Amino acid sequence: MAIAGSRSTLDYLRYTMAAVLGAAALCLVASTTRWPLVWDAQVQHYIQFLMSRGFAPYRQIGDMNMPGVYLIEGGAMHLFGGGDLAWRIYDFSLLGAICVAMIAVALPYDWLAGLFAGVMFALVHTSEGPTTSAQRDEAMTMLVLIGYAFLFAAVRRKKPWMMVLFGLCLGMASSIKPTVAPMGFVLLLMAWWTLRKRGEAAACWVWSGLAGAGIAGAIVFGFLFHYHAAGAFFAISRSITPYYASLHQLSLAKMWRLSLPRVALLMLPFALAVALAERQWRNWERWALLLGVVFGAISYFAQGKGYAYHRYALVAFLLLWMALELTLAMRREGWRKGVGIAGMALGALVMAPTYAHRVLLIHPVNQYTESLEGDLTRLGGERMQRQVQCFDVVYGCFNALYHLKLVQNTTSMGDLLYFSPVPSPVVDDARAQLWKQLSSNPPAVVVLSNEWFNEPNNFDKIKQWPQFAAWLNANYTMAVSREFEMEQHHAYRIYLRNGATLTGR
Repeated sequence: MAIAGSRSTLDYLRYTMAAVLGAAALCLVASTTRWPLVWDAQVQHYIQFLMSRGFAPYRQIGDMNMPGVYLIEGGAMHLFGGGDLAWRIYDFSLLGAICVAMIAVALPYDWLAGLFAGVMFALVHTSEGPTTSAQRDEAMTMLVLIGYAFLFAAVRRKKPWMMVLFGLCLGMASSIKPTVAPMGFVLLLMAWWTLRKRGEAAACWVWSGLAGAGIAGAIVFGFLFHYHAAGAFFAISRSITPYYASLHQLSLAKMWRLSLPRVALLMLPFALAVALAERQWRNWERWALLLGVVFGAISYFAQGKGYAYHRYALVAFLLLWMALELTLAMRREGWRKGVGIAGMALGALVMAPTYAHRVLLIHPVNQYTESLEGDLTRLGGERMQRQVQCFDVVYGCFNALYHLKLVQNTTSMGDLLYFSPVPSPVVDDARAQLWKQLSSNPPAVVVLSNEWFNEPNNFDKIKQWPQFAAWLNANYTMAVSREFEMEQHHAYRIYLRNGATLTGR
């Protein structure tokens, strides 16, 4: 009777945890549905807009994102639409897919582990605000986790055809962040070794996985060849991408401090305690999940910038691994059961509501973009086609152009290189290319943001390029100056070319 009572109490606790997680997930959706499109997402939206107007990525549009970003985010825009709400629905879809994949991975052990990891990842992600919505690393993490689900299902059910889907998912994830590719090959080797130990012919599984990866490669190269952009992409990958990667490298100590969210730090000791006490570590799937943790850590530290979204793969796999170890421990006897219950209760009953409350406190206002849209509309609106040039990165100038459906004077995306204080031939080349365009066809309107990559916000950033500063001061007059009392003091200035007449004004 004591055992039956104990089991009943444990079941009650588990369903309470699931209910709290479900409530937190509903709170997340309800409170963030109206979040605006901002930061990196608005830049990619504008790039997709330019592509719809006939411009080619890499070859004409200056951008260093991998082809998978264009394919995944472009597909999302075609599926859900290009508005702010559509982007929130896409973000919810990514989070939902991550949660379902985690449940599928954890199902033979404990569905609660997958539910907890999926919802907690969504809460951690959303608590970081709208700037991380549907980030590239989030899409990559979703594809990797779905790939894991297909890999485990293929081996569990002895269905080699599922390996095609595994290879496809990992291949597409590699087209967003190339660091995924080595992990995919290691997972293939782990599956091959596991099947060989069972006495099964493993070649079919391996070749199926490679075929899926080949399909992904064909999609990516087809995209590049369609836009005649393969050469330009590889040129950017050899020049601009390494230069950008070298900027703003944090110290290893700071990277460690930023590597994990609080929920992971609090639960990790509990998970390590029960995992180290486990004597049966022959299960290859648990080793594969640890590989995901290692991959996530390598991806995060290799990028070296400490951005919250760079740690998404690490956080997702660590949450899933910890939840799996703790839920399994809850079924054990003795101290491990107590540790498992305590760890899961801390995460589900304490940290999940804490993160949900943090999300409720976020009330983003897109003042920068809304104000700039109004100013550009007053200056001419639709009549400003090809006559306005943004010098900004992610604060919102491209968002304003996107909402107004204005094609920029040049197809330069962002001023990161032009005003960089770190000298490089890459910077010199970028300035020379833009100068050629500006001098031959100067825009009627210049929008200058005070955003200065890796430096305190300051309009004096233009002094890093004296030729441009002199040209702007000699040929343009500042007509508008706006400042917004936000966390980072965003501001922009609008300059009108002396004597210029906007078409139709």
